[in-house]
Amino acid sequence: MEPATERQKVFASLGARFLASMLDLVVITIPSLIVSRLLASAPGRAGDAVVTALVSLYFIASYSSTGGGYSVGKFVLGIRVVNAQGEPLSLSAAAMRWFMSIGIALPLAFLAIGFERGLPLQTGPAFAICVPILCIVVVDSYMGLANRVSHRSLHDLAAGSFVVRREYAGPVPQTAPLGRTQYAWMLLLCVAISLWFSRMYPWARVIGQRSVELMKARAVALATSKARKLILAPKFSVQAGDTAWIVVAIATIHAKPGSEHDAEDLRKSLACTLARGAPLTFRAAELDLMVAFDPGSHATAPASVYLADLELTPEACNGK
Repeated sequence: MEPATERQKVFASLGARFLASMLDLVVITIPSLIVSRLLASAPGRAGDAVVTALVSLYFIASYSSTGGGYSVGKFVLGIRVVNAQGEPLSLSAAAMRWFMSIGIALPLAFLAIGFERGLPLQTGPAFAICVPILCIVVVDSYMGLANRVSHRSLHDLAAGSFVVRREYAGPVPQTAPLGRTQYAWMLLLCVAISLWFSRMYPWARVIGQRSVELMKARAVALATSKARKLILAPKFSVQAGDTAWIVVAIATIHAKPGSEHDAEDLRKSLACTLARGAPLTFRAAELDLMVAFDPGSHATAPASVYLADLELTPEACNGK
């Protein structure tokens, strides 16, 4: 077997691999943004589907004989993807390498769609989708660091690929496999991810659902001229095991109320619009509303606080 120093001259460095990935990210981002803009009005998620297909084609073609093992980033950095014989990957191996490095994240689209619609997945289905993906991503990165000579990641092992320097030709030399300790660490990382996700996601689900609902309510308030500018943020505080939800709103209203009574009517009208547009968010919640009016108004109170279940009910908001 060749000495370790000779083998290190064969394989691409971790820095070169990282910089090549960053360059490829730039290369695919610009046309992806253009395509997304052109297909913004397409039905469903056609734009996302086209972008995904183009990105997939770019990487699969680059790693196969079509691209000679070079993506744009790898060509610039002087490295290339090969199989054990030192040749470009087959189409199936290139597709596997793409899937394990990038395509594995595609199921996360189901999670994103749920949040966009204000109906995020329950913890069980979200766990089944996200935790395996996060585990694969973390293990993939860990293996690239742990394999100190070849820097082979999980996606390289799955595809039977290696990343070598441009000047190297011929079969790829063997390197020492990872030990049991390394695999034990990978297992512990996956367990930690599972525990973290189980605790984090229920809160993220609740906050995400409220955030999406508030975005829709904000759009209604702006469209109906209840406010000219509007910033909304949900937050919560926990006291004695109870969670109190608070919505902070900072708004600019294009009006010059002649009295504090008129100013409060405008504030209350905006508050009611938000409560109608985000009923889940304002259930047992408090609204801290800070409003700025046009210069010359006679408003004196800088902010109003509303308890939604008492002051923003359908009866209290009748006519607002």
